[in-house]
Amino acid sequence: MADRLGTAVLASAVGSLLAVVVGIGLVSLFAEWRGVWSSYFLMERTIDAGAPVVAALGVLALLSGFFVVYGAN
Repeated sequence: MADRLGTAVLASAVGSLLAVVVGIGLVSLFAEWRGVWSSYFLMERTIDAGAPVVAALGVLALLSGFFVVYGAN
């Protein structure tokens, strides 16, 4: 049961991390496409808000990955 929980947490963390990074990337592509300073400001605010979320999800994915590998023994 614990191995399934660890795998679920790992998949959830990696999926959420991927979704946040893709979202930030889409906002960045939109800002570059428009080429207006207000869009660049939106991109800057999005990256500023998303960076701590990405860091936390990255740490969660790393730790849950260790948990899954440890539980595989």
